[in-house]
Amino acid sequence: MEALTPASAEHLPPLGDLIADQPFWRHPAGGPAREGVAHLRVWTTATDPPGHLAVVTETGAAGSVTASAGQVWAGLARRYGPVLVLLEHSAAAAGRDGAETLDLVRIGADGSPHRLRVWPTPPESPRHAGLERWMAAHGRRILSKPASWFGCCQAEDS
Repeated sequence: MEALTPASAEHLPPLGDLIADQPFWRHPAGGPAREGVAHLRVWTTATDPPGHLAVVTETGAAGSVTASAGQVWAGLARRYGPVLVLLEHSAAAAGRDGAETLDLVRIGADGSPHRLRVWPTPPESPRHAGLERWMAAHGRRILSKPASWFGCCQAEDS
């Protein structure tokens, strides 16, 4: 599978409060009457206007979030409003190419999902530094990893 285009840190809001944490969240999985199970977490965003950031983590339990990302986004937007940022998280074992990934899911005018890589991004990407800063600020809350694990962004205020 080819590498995804990196997202822009400008599309990623600062996180507010965690308002939903559902480890066994049921979501549409492709066809009618089919469901998948994933871990859903939703935060408010510290933006104007306020919105929500949802992270859906593949659990490997029936039905892929990737295959139904458009339906997942639509359902979450109905519940949390249209100012919604959706991130798809794949753990290392379930991730593409065996690596843990975090992708921004954008929905096209026709309702089709398009993914942009948030993490990891290639160091040579012009968007790498901004995405690393966002991950250092918010990634630990999303992926439950210490900020130093993301490998960047020590404060340069001296």
